[in-house]
Amino acid sequence: MESTRRHVLRAGVGATLGVGATGLLGSQLWHTLTSPARTSTPSALVAGSLLSLADDTPGASIEAHGSLAVRRLVQDGARDPDVVALADPALFDGLADELTLFATNALTLAYDPESTYADALQDDWATGLQQDGIRLGRTDPEADPLGYRTVLALDLAVQNGLLDRADPVLANSTVLPEVQLMRVLERGGVDAAFVYRSMAIEHDLPTVELPPIIDFSDPTLAETYASVTLELETQTIRGAPIRYAAAPLTRRGRSWFETLVETDSRLRDHGFGVPTEYPTTRAVE
Repeated sequence: MESTRRHVLRAGVGATLGVGATGLLGSQLWHTLTSPARTSTPSALVAGSLLSLADDTPGASIEAHGSLAVRRLVQDGARDPDVVALADPALFDGLADELTLFATNALTLAYDPESTYADALQDDWATGLQQDGIRLGRTDPEADPLGYRTVLALDLAVQNGLLDRADPVLANSTVLPEVQLMRVLERGGVDAAFVYRSMAIEHDLPTVELPPIIDFSDPTLAETYASVTLELETQTIRGAPIRYAAAPLTRRGRSWFETLVETDSRLRDHGFGVPTEYPTTRAVE
């Protein structure tokens, strides 16, 4: 049965963090290697979960936000990038005519190995998440796919009998920007966080692997994933396997774009999956 509902998506940011959280979370939510002004170097606007990979792909200036935020920046004319790379191909409508699928991922639960809740999460992640006092991090569903996939994964967990209720877990979590989530976790600001597998690998943090039926990693479970939806402010999101896509928006961005999507070894080193048929180009739906 299809599950559609609106959640209370934004928790009180910084409520469970210590001194200094206000300054950290109040900072600008972007990263650049060089000035974003138009130069001979192409510019790339990428999903936050692609930041480390993009930094490791030479030849462009990089700015990273949540994928929904990237989409809004381009549509509103606030940014004019040469390349866009996002964590959900469904977000390319209105940005490009074609996109190239180049990587996959899985949702997982990363945790601080020094946390007092580490053993509980390892023993039973669902029970561990519901313990009194645990500090859980996640991202904003209105800003990036990691945020809405976290909410949808918890709905799937309830639907499949893995979790009693999703709302208490969401209500007791702290919403953080995608580009800062791992930094806060590494510093002990939260005990655990819903992240992509690639993010945990890049930061060398332990994880509790979620079952494929809720981690959006298995294309054969696409129908199950699609059984849950989430209403955002401007659109309804339906669960789907995690896929990354990119598109060059100018001629000068094409060379960097090709390096990003065609270097399988770099993608795998950063923890992304690369199916044998990738990269594959298709029309934007």
